[in-house]
Amino acid sequence: MSDFLSSLKADLSDRRLLPFVAVVGLALLGALGYVVLGGGSGSTTPPATVGGASAARGIAVTSATANPAKPVAETTSGSPVQRGGSARNPFIPLPGAAKAKTAASNATSSTGTHSSSNTTSGGSSTGANLGSGSSPKTEPKATTPSPAPSPSKPSKPKPETVYHVSTLFGVVPAVVPPGGVQLTPYSDMRLLTALPSAKQPLIVFRGVTTGGKSAIFTVVGEAILRGNATCLPSTSQCLAIELKPGQVEQLEYLASSGEVVTYELRIVSITPTKASAAAVVSVRRASSNAGRAVLRRAGLLGLPGLRYSASVGVLALLGHPAAAARAHH
Repeated sequence: MSDFLSSLKADLSDRRLLPFVAVVGLALLGALGYVVLGGGSGSTTPPATVGGASAARGIAVTSATANPAKPVAETTSGSPVQRGGSARNPFIPLPGAAKAKTAASNATSSTGTHSSSNTTSGGSSTGANLGSGSSPKTEPKATTPSPAPSPSKPSKPKPETVYHVSTLFGVVPAVVPPGGVQLTPYSDMRLLTALPSAKQPLIVFRGVTTGGKSAIFTVVGEAILRGNATCLPSTSQCLAIELKPGQVEQLEYLASSGEVVTYELRIVSITPTKASAAAVVSVRRASSNAGRAVLRRAGLLGLPGLRYSASVGVLALLGHPAAAARAHH
């Protein structure tokens, strides 16, 4: 076998056979190119056209015969080989074509919806394409600024009720003159006013009860009480006296000289008025500091059975008032 190949190689290498070998090689290359190029293009079959103008492409359809009810054969040669069946309206699409058209329309609709949603929701991703004009630029809507809320006016505080107590207080002489007893008037007593004075106090004005029905005084001196007053918190422990308008209370005091002095206290009126917040503050500040000092020294700043309410100068009773303490000789 090796001898045969060696001889064949020697023959082909001969100069006289070189042109023949070149011709054979070119023929082989040409055949290979034809197979690659011509075979690939010839394998594609052009789409058929119904009623086309050229007979070289598509399926030829024979012309209608004299009898319109006779079916037309659709064959590649054009010969009427269809034997049975009724004539078909060529304008009615085939079932397969109708389904294909419906599927294509659905695909187009879904594609349009998807692209529209991408355009609407992907504003940031399509921002780079706005400069090329592929999608329109959306102008932001002008917003009307809302008017600033008007500042609410602060509500005025409701006026409070302030009570004004008018009293008469003084010494009752041993022999009453024909014109009667002359007492000192106090038209609008300040809170914590000490009577007869801060140097020699017997009672201190504390305020009025709820509704301004009566006035209350703390007893700070040693005195014998006679009159219409009610002792608080009890008859046996008379730390304060309560008097209504028109009532009178007398206090017998033993002076350092050994003389008995009688003082008389009369409640003339208790008048309520409406006052502003500033007026209420001024009433609180107008309380007597000297009377407060007297109560502090006596240890009577607190009132047993009484407490101050929210209203200025108003005292609320915590228990029932005791019976009136009266002494008669």
